[in-house]
Amino acid sequence: MKSIKTKVMTLVLLCLLFSSAAIGGTGIIKTYHVVTADAAQAMNLLCTVRAEKLNRILSEIMLSTETLKNYALAEFEGVEKLQEDASYAKAFSDKLVGPAVSTAENTQGAVAVYLRFSPELTDSQSGFFYSRERGGSDFEKQIPTDLSVYDKTDTEHVGWFYHAKENGKGIWMDPYFNKNIGVQMISYVIPIYKDGYFLGVVGLDINFEYLQEIVSETTVYRTGYAFLTSDTAKVVYHKDISNGTDLETYNNGEFQDFAGLLKQEQESSGDTLYSYIYNGVPKNASFLSLVNGMKFVLTAPVSEIEENLNQLIKQVIIQMLFILAVAVCISICVTRKLVKPLIELNTAAQKIANGDLDVLLTCHSHDEIGTLSESFRQTVAHLKHYIDYINNLAYRDLLTGVKNRTAYLEAGTKMDEMIRLKKPEFALAVFDVNNLKAVNDALGHEFGDMVIIDSSKLISKVFRKYPVYRIGGDEFVVILEDVGTELCRDLMAQLETELSVYNKHSEKGTVLSIAGGAAVYTPETDLTFGDVFKRADSIMYENKTEKKKAKS
Repeated sequence: MKSIKTKVMTLVLLCLLFSSAAIGGTGIIKTYHVVTADAAQAMNLLCTVRAEKLNRILSEIMLSTETLKNYALAEFEGVEKLQEDASYAKAFSDKLVGPAVSTAENTQGAVAVYLRFSPELTDSQSGFFYSRERGGSDFEKQIPTDLSVYDKTDTEHVGWFYHAKENGKGIWMDPYFNKNIGVQMISYVIPIYKDGYFLGVVGLDINFEYLQEIVSETTVYRTGYAFLTSDTAKVVYHKDISNGTDLETYNNGEFQDFAGLLKQEQESSGDTLYSYIYNGVPKNASFLSLVNGMKFVLTAPVSEIEENLNQLIKQVIIQMLFILAVAVCISICVTRKLVKPLIELNTAAQKIANGDLDVLLTCHSHDEIGTLSESFRQTVAHLKHYIDYINNLAYRDLLTGVKNRTAYLEAGTKMDEMIRLKKPEFALAVFDVNNLKAVNDALGHEFGDMVIIDSSKLISKVFRKYPVYRIGGDEFVVILEDVGTELCRDLMAQLETELSVYNKHSEKGTVLSIAGGAAVYTPETDLTFGDVFKRADSIMYENKTEKKKAKS
């Protein structure tokens, strides 16, 4: 007959083996899902950051062109005068050259700016065209293209004019090689209408290499990279595939399913990645749509994405086997002493495997079980710290400590939901640090970062009761819930007072200037959160202009 000790030992060993297998298996499965989700979130976050950088550049171009169009309309005296007075077109063009060139000089990547009148109203070469050579700093006057020489379908020479006219609104041209100045470019062109007449177009040409550089420097894992496609899944820029290649038919249809996703409005987010095969290699990709309709794609081989996961699983298995061996040896010697700690460890492991990190281990013995308990405690502490770190990284701006763009976008979504369900009372304050580029150029980016930090502190001090978001390099937004027009106006005035005090006592030798604009949600006119932002942003830019005029 087997002794009780043998029976107990057998039972303990069997339970220990079963528990270890359950804990290890559950841990491996949980680790697989957690690490896979983290890898996807990391790729999607990087994709979002880089796409946002491209979108900021593209949005700046659109805003610059729109500003130039509005200025032209404000100065235009009438269609009849343009038709009847041949000298008026030249005088009007000369008047706009200064603002146009200044706009282009302050727009990243701009290589040309132009205003061209319709040949149906005046001379086919009327208007102006200024460009600068690759690497050059000054815009030089060029002879405008004679619109009468080229057919309307000649995209490389006059597509920028006739495509805008046909669409009747601002459009992004697909990247093309402009034979007029010999540069691969992407253009944003806006048609100008007055009293129902098509007057012409105004546009900015951007060196496409400027955008390509941002894409090409985007890397992930060892060999992961980024590329651009059109909304029809044709290659716009890829390090290996020729521009214009249709991914749907490329390489015997390897990209076919993925190309279908690119053609949809669908975008990747969260822990979602999309799979495809490229030259026989399984890959995962994250992609987002840009404001000009192109798709920014970030891709990496599946083997590289799962490399850390496989190593981690191997480590988990090795550690599990080691712990099991130690536990078996200890159980032979101190079976009765091990019963309670093992049950406690098993329960704690089950909670951890199920995602519950609020576990309490009471075992503090100076043996392997105590060491194992301490390892569990440290694991829980590390996991909590890691989760807190990830959450802080995802929603906090690393430079200023205020909330970041991701947090702002989520807040905007929540406000849109509130607007849909009820009529909330809130306001938006939008701020932009003036002359940051000049500070960076003159004193360096480290000093520029100090200016951003000081600006953030001043804004946070005045709006300390409300969340402050940094949504761009020098852009901040404050969401003021339950705030009306009067309090909003007082807070904006208080910020100006704080700025004056700061500048008066500043020992850094640089005057801090922050342009601001605020708008209160009005149910009758604002359909979305974005409508309130646009009004506040517009007021901010007016304030920026006023401050620049006052300074000059």
